[in-house]
Formats: sequence, C-alpha cells, structure tokens
Amino acid sequence: MKAKDRLFEWFQKIEIANGRMDREDICFLMVQARHLIESAKSPSSYRMVAFYADWTVHSALDRSVVCYEVLKEITRVLADNFTNTRPDITREISRIIGFPILRDELRKLFTEYGLPTVIFDYQENWNSFISFLLWFIENQPIRFPNKPTGKSKLIRKEIEEIQKPHNMIVEALAIVRHKSSYHWKIAISGDKHYFIMGQVDIAESSDAFLTPPVIIK
Repeated sequence: MKAKDRLFEWFQKIEIANGRMDREDICFLMVQARHLIESAKSPSSYRMVAFYADWTVHSALDRSVVCYEVLKEITRVLADNFTNTRPDITREISRIIGFPILRDELRKLFTEYGLPTVIFDYQENWNSFISFLLWFIENQPIRFPNKPTGKSKLIRKEIEEIQKPHNMIVEALAIVRHKSSYHWKIAISGDKHYFIMGQVDIAESSDAFLTPPVIIK
C-alpha cells in the first residue's frame, strides 16, 4: 500500500472520529508525508516537511542541512539583537524554526496528491497538530556534528563569518517543557557558554502575548 492510500484511510478514520486526532496520528502523518516527498514532482519544495519528519523519528538530529540553516539564522537574529531581549525575538525564533513554512509545505504536498488539507487549513486543527508534534520532538536536539564535514562545515564557516558579539554561535536547539508550555532552548558557545530559552509561538499571531527570552548560565 502506498503512502497516499494509507493517508486516505487515515483521513476516513479521523472523519469517523469527528476530527479527533491522537499524538500517534501525528507521527504517522509525518512518516507518510516523508514517503510522499520521495515520489513528489519537486522533492526540494518540501525541505521543511522532510526536516520535521526526520526530527520526529530521531532522538537527536545532526545530519540535516535545514538543521544547520536554522542554527545559522538563529545566530544571525541573536547577533543583531544581542542587547535587546524583546518578545519579538521570541516570535522571530519560532518563525525560523519553521512552523509557518511547514504549514504551507504540508498544504502544497497534500494538494499535489489530492489529499485533504483540513488539518492545516483551520487554526484550531493546526494548533492541535503543532502541540502533538512538539510532544514528539521534545528533548530531541538539533545540532552540528562533533566534527563538521561537507555542508555542515560550510555552514559552520558562514556562521563564524557573521559579525556578532563575543564570538557567539548557536550550537544546538531543543524543544523543552517549562511551566506547562513548550519553549525552545538554545545552546550558545563562544567566549562564554550558556543557554537562552523562550516560548514557542504556536499561534503565529502578532497579538499573542509572549514573554521575552531569558538567559540561563
């Protein structure tokens, strides 16, 4: 049975359950989405879907180009705003982690195969999807390999060339739970080693209240 057929059966089951999804459903969906990408017309159009599918099933991820690019972009944002820990930075890092892009790519992927997109179209469904996805990737860090080679070495060099204070580099990122909500936690290296933690922005709304990120030494 092909991934498309499995997903059609899955959507029928969800419809019978009045749209109710369980955590395990999200893992199934991401694995099947990964299979869809392999036979898609343009697999490179779904880089964020592939990234999250890999992140879902690995206890740590250090062999993904998207992973390295995420760490590079977070380094750039922190370098540009080093003296200003405003809530907007919390939202910006959530954006870099890729939820809006993931949503758009999933819509496009499922549309390509004639599959329903209701999970991604409605905000309430999407919030549930992301909450379950965060549960799966919690405490499964993305990071650079211990000895970067190839693309990881190249992107690492690009990070080193960014103008930034204290030679800071974002080495790793993990999703953690703090005070009953999900946060991203970033490991920083450089002249000093420390962590920065902030709320994950699920709502993707400029009106949502987010606390400023905090430094953990």
